[in-house]
Amino acid sequence: MFKKIFCLLMAAVLLTTPIFAAPAPELEVAAKGAILYEKSTDTILFEQDADARLYPASTTKLMTAILAMEYGNPDDVITVPREAVDGLYELGSASYLLAGEEIPFMDLLRYMLIASGNDAANAFAYHISGSIEAFVDLMNAKARELGCTNTHFMNPHGLHDEEHYTSARDLLCIALEAMKNPIIAEIVKQDEVILPVTNKHDRTTTKYSTNYLLSRKANADYYCEDAIGIKTGTTTPAGLCLVAACVRGDYTYYTVVLGAAKSEDGQLGQYTETLKLFDYGADNFSQQVMVSSSEPITEVPVTLSDEKDAVVVFPSENVTAMLPNNFEKSDRHIEYTTVESVTAPVQAGDVLGTVKITYEDKTYELDLVASTGASRSTLKYTLSRIKAFFTSKAFKIIVASVVAIIVIFVAYVIFVNRRRARAKHRRSRRH
Repeated sequence: MFKKIFCLLMAAVLLTTPIFAAPAPELEVAAKGAILYEKSTDTILFEQDADARLYPASTTKLMTAILAMEYGNPDDVITVPREAVDGLYELGSASYLLAGEEIPFMDLLRYMLIASGNDAANAFAYHISGSIEAFVDLMNAKARELGCTNTHFMNPHGLHDEEHYTSARDLLCIALEAMKNPIIAEIVKQDEVILPVTNKHDRTTTKYSTNYLLSRKANADYYCEDAIGIKTGTTTPAGLCLVAACVRGDYTYYTVVLGAAKSEDGQLGQYTETLKLFDYGADNFSQQVMVSSSEPITEVPVTLSDEKDAVVVFPSENVTAMLPNNFEKSDRHIEYTTVESVTAPVQAGDVLGTVKITYEDKTYELDLVASTGASRSTLKYTLSRIKAFFTSKAFKIIVASVVAIIVIFVAYVIFVNRRRARAKHRRSRRH
């Protein structure tokens, strides 16, 4: 009886526990939109206006690279059409390629992703789709396929257009898709590209990465030795933009910073805020056990056993997650349902219910399993079967049938006796 009361009290406590998150220290990023993601645990660690529609500038080229690898052939030699370079100088965009230049696909891809060549992005668009407009249709279709809901492209390079926008969250999805390709992933961590001799250039040319995280050559203030890419972007309307990634220990952090600015002391905001996000993730989060398979949740009553009248149930497996370092198990919200009781024999591991563990915006649902077994009592089982028989519908039908037979038999006996009595009375009157 005491255990049943304990079980009910525990259920009441757990089912009414409020959700208290133990957040990491507060962080504010000096940008219009930002997000921090850890890849191995698939966890968003921080976001700030992550769904705001913002201008991506040259981070657009990540989508261009995805489509170049999807529709192009790395063995191709691409001839740069005049349309790919016309007007770029007028837009204030540096252009290395010349009309009619023949350049290998892979060199063009390196130039676009490392040195951020707008002309290279245009060349890919014409090579793959025949026009900028047709290529942009591919870009927007791919964005929809990736689940981007706040993205619309108007060109393959990211030069400003009022209708060319994305969000930090969408750009993270695009970056993750790009980094699935090992060729792109290898290129974006390189700090320079050496462009070959072509029919339009009679000597090799070295172009350096626009991503200062990768090298001390351009600006040692922002060098990050564990950075693995991936793409910069800058226009006056977009501000300073950076999609970046680094590996620290067992974790891979991705960041998107959009709409940062240069500070009064000359610091470049896309780098200072990205490095701040990297440190925030590494310093404040770790993979921890949110719920353990050895953690008792409640008890389930057991019938027909001499060993015990209840078994404790545990989650069927451990759940680990990327959590703030100050996470406490009391910060979780737990809900569970179990069977009202279980009949022996019970085996350890038998599923007797389910449990939901919620922390912030993530919910994990697991089976609840018996921690130990409970054997069946032969006497209790026999008595229960007898009791079950005497309370069963079949027994009631048998009893009713017997009673009916007895009633019919008694009625028949009475009827026969009365006939005999009447017959005897008639005979006596004749005499």
